[in-house]
Amino acid sequence: MAWGRPGGGERAVASYDEDSATMAVSAALACLGARHAREIDELHFVSLSPPYAEKSLSSLVAAAADLGTGLRTGDHGGSLRAGTGALLSALDAVKALTSRHSLVCAADCRQAPPGSMLEMGFGDAGAAVLVGGEGAVAEVLAAVSHSQEILDTWRTDEQRTVRTGDARFNRVEAFAKCTLEACKAVLEKAGIDAKQVAKAVITSPDGKGHGAVAKPLGLDPKAVVDPKTDSLGMLGTAQPFVSLAMALETANPGDRILLACYGDGCDAIVFEVKEAVKHFKAQRRLASPSAPLGYVKFLAYKKMLAECGGESNAFASQIQASREAPISLRFHGKRCQSCGTINTLSLRVCPHCQTRDRFDEVHLARKGTVNTYTQEHYFPTPEPPVTMAVIDLDGGGRYLAQMTDVEAAEVKVGMKVEMIFRRLHEGGGFHNYCWKCRPVREAPK
Repeated sequence: MAWGRPGGGERAVASYDEDSATMAVSAALACLGARHAREIDELHFVSLSPPYAEKSLSSLVAAAADLGTGLRTGDHGGSLRAGTGALLSALDAVKALTSRHSLVCAADCRQAPPGSMLEMGFGDAGAAVLVGGEGAVAEVLAAVSHSQEILDTWRTDEQRTVRTGDARFNRVEAFAKCTLEACKAVLEKAGIDAKQVAKAVITSPDGKGHGAVAKPLGLDPKAVVDPKTDSLGMLGTAQPFVSLAMALETANPGDRILLACYGDGCDAIVFEVKEAVKHFKAQRRLASPSAPLGYVKFLAYKKMLAECGGESNAFASQIQASREAPISLRFHGKRCQSCGTINTLSLRVCPHCQTRDRFDEVHLARKGTVNTYTQEHYFPTPEPPVTMAVIDLDGGGRYLAQMTDVEAAEVKVGMKVEMIFRRLHEGGGFHNYCWKCRPVREAPK
């Protein structure tokens, strides 16, 4: 409406304190569930919009997900099929017995030129896939990769927003031909025909082109999974995993699933669904604001308004960040060996029994209850006021945290909250992350 363009629907938008790294952390924690984090031998972080141009984000995600330090980490990007490329690498590692379990986390907050058709289409999301040798919900039968050098969607090292060429050329000459060729090859390799495919996940750069492959391939139209671009948007490297999760939710043991992910070529994979799919339920989290997000605020979230929001001039130090990493990244506290009191501060003396330097590092619970709070209206933020809350954590410990994803009037003493990894502020020339809290809400059905 702001630009006088036709269109409709919705899209998933990351909050002002989210980026691809924080969404990857949330996806990793949801994917792991109750599984012990130390079982992960390898973590892949995938994004076309990483918050750092030079710095590993996989190490940040591993720390925030509390996976320990004894694992291999790797970063992937540059193409929309970077996620499936990382998945294939993880599968190879498990097959070669160099990894027991590998975690692939893909997340994107891609920027588009204001007023462009891409701006209406791009959505923000994170997704994670766990690869292991037992208890799998699906097993790979065959995989084929085709590389293609073509200029259809790009962003140079000097550009902030994604650019694209002629829509028809992109769909017909770039996407459809390459994807169709890869799909035919992988079906032949798997020894099945298109009619035996129960579910087909086909990603395209514009989110609409899957029909240009499904029909000539001979797929049953009912088998093609709707990518939900009209309600979520085009989700970048997270798209194939979000759509694959949707396919698995309604799949039956023995079904064959075709996954084809395009981006400077195509990765095509055929899965066979296993018995464990009966217990599979994708973990979803969509925060629904009480009022529609206006376009101006959307631009503020995306930092497309150069003079909007002001600066907090917050102090930041890399030494301080390293010293506070146990609580600010891994969310670890200290338990006094004498009285058992858990605290979340960097203290050498227990404030309850005065025992000195006798603490054990412990994992803090990521849920708790609001003990008290205050709200600050003058701190520069796209969502004033900033709510600071004292949280009594389940299992012990008290933590002071910013609240996020909440309206000011909602906040109440006694409210149940969950901890969530987000950006705190910009300072010191780097991004400063921490654990905030948000209300515990029922997942959308």
